[in-house]
Amino acid sequence: MAAAKNKTAQTAVPQIDEAIEAGLKAAETAVKTNADAAQKGFDTVVSMGREAIDNACKAAAELKGFENVADLPKANFEAMVEAGSVFVKGFESLNGRMLEIARAQIAQGVDTQKALFGAKTVQEAVEIQQGFVKTSFDRAVQDGVELSNAWMKVATDAGQPIGQRLTDVMQEAGKAV
Repeated sequence: MAAAKNKTAQTAVPQIDEAIEAGLKAAETAVKTNADAAQKGFDTVVSMGREAIDNACKAAAELKGFENVADLPKANFEAMVEAGSVFVKGFESLNGRMLEIARAQIAQGVDTQKALFGAKTVQEAVEIQQGFVKTSFDRAVQDGVELSNAWMKVATDAGQPIGQRLTDVMQEAGKAV
């Protein structure tokens, strides 16, 4: 009876592996599709915004005394575009890393399940499960720290163009006074 049960478990493992792989590929495709759509949407907004800013700057430049003011919104817009580009690239990179983490976690779970199928005693199964829980917890903490640091870097890098623009505006304002 035990031999038949173990044989059934061994034949189920390749099917489980195939199902997991198919699920991961579907998730990767969904992330890629969403990232592409987000990039296209961002590009469309930037294009429309750039056209509106250019038209407004041209109109403002035609008014006497507003020549310098016309450049202000354009420079602000370009800083926002740069910040948005950094954020979109960072977001895409982090999505890829989260998929890698998920793939590793699933692989670890499948490997543990295979080891449990092969356990000869209850004690051995308990030890396998305890090892899995400890390793999973340690990995989750490490991955959490890594992702948190990566998000902070994306936020810092995306904020840099806006911060620089603010510095530039303050310097210009100081010169005008």
